[in-house]
Amino acid sequence: MPHVTNFRFKAKPGQRQAVIDSFQRWDETRKAKAKTTGFMRGILSSNLDDPDEFMAGVMFDTTENYNANSNDPEQGAWFQELRALLVADPDWFNGNLEVQMTS
Repeated sequence: MPHVTNFRFKAKPGQRQAVIDSFQRWDETRKAKAKTTGFMRGILSSNLDDPDEFMAGVMFDTTENYNANSNDPEQGAWFQELRALLVADPDWFNGNLEVQMTS
């Protein structure tokens, strides 16, 4: 069963674009390696009422593969760089995909 993690966070003042850039760098530099450990997709969205507030989500084929990616030192380094741009730790939600709706 696919593993889904959603996380909500807020950028420090003036760091909105740096957060977006960080996710774009992940896509360019980490995605290929993450795909070898079951990465399926990810999104980053910003709040219409507060553009410094974000919600992100990732999907992996299994929780074990999600954890393998999370425990990769390169992933940890990327997260620490992202965390430095945030006002607080993200609010995490880990779960199993129950229904997937597509167009």
